[in-house]
Amino acid sequence: MQRGHIQDAQAVGTFSTRVYGWMAIGLGVTAFIAYFLYRSALYVKLMPFWWVFAFAAFGIAMSFNAGLKRLSIGGVIGLFLTYAALEGVIFGTILPVFAAAFGGQVIWSAFLTASAIFALAMGYGMFTKNDLTSLGRILTFGLIGLIALTFLFMILSFFTPMPFANLLISYLGLAIFVGLTAYDAQTIRAYSMQVDVNSVASYKLSMVMALKMYINVIMIFWYLLRIFSSGRR
Repeated sequence: MQRGHIQDAQAVGTFSTRVYGWMAIGLGVTAFIAYFLYRSALYVKLMPFWWVFAFAAFGIAMSFNAGLKRLSIGGVIGLFLTYAALEGVIFGTILPVFAAAFGGQVIWSAFLTASAIFALAMGYGMFTKNDLTSLGRILTFGLIGLIALTFLFMILSFFTPMPFANLLISYLGLAIFVGLTAYDAQTIRAYSMQVDVNSVASYKLSMVMALKMYINVIMIFWYLLRIFSSGRR
């Protein structure tokens, strides 16, 4: 019995380390590219095209699961790093605008708060004994509604300012991705005890979960940035 618990703990540790390790690498790539664009002032030239990079990143995120079967591990890693690089370009062009309009303090406040919230939600998901499966289903449907609502807001905002709707979407998005962080953290723990951590399928699955957790922390930061900046208008 004791040996079984030790093996389970090792499996959880191996799979989880792989997931969060790749998540950290992705965040590092994003931060490096964003900083490079800022220091080199390339963000000025790329700023009009931020929406192109945003749609490209969205397309990769949506097609990531579909490409798992035909792609090698190297291909999956390349796709993940490409997504992280695109996010770096997006934030590298957007964050200077926020800094100029609201001050750099709002960015650091959002970053530190997002880190704390993500860590708490991840910890809850990893160690809670409550089954979060039902919550995950609800949040998935909520995410679909959030995407539709965001696109509608983007269209309507071209015709009239909608600060209240922007704030409402930000709080809704924050709640959804905090919940998804807890749910995905519990899923990572469950997967780690169900798959062979040394198999190709397990490695690809760890990349899927790394992308999900990466997106969670990025979106928590993004929505907090919008919320904090709205108080400085």
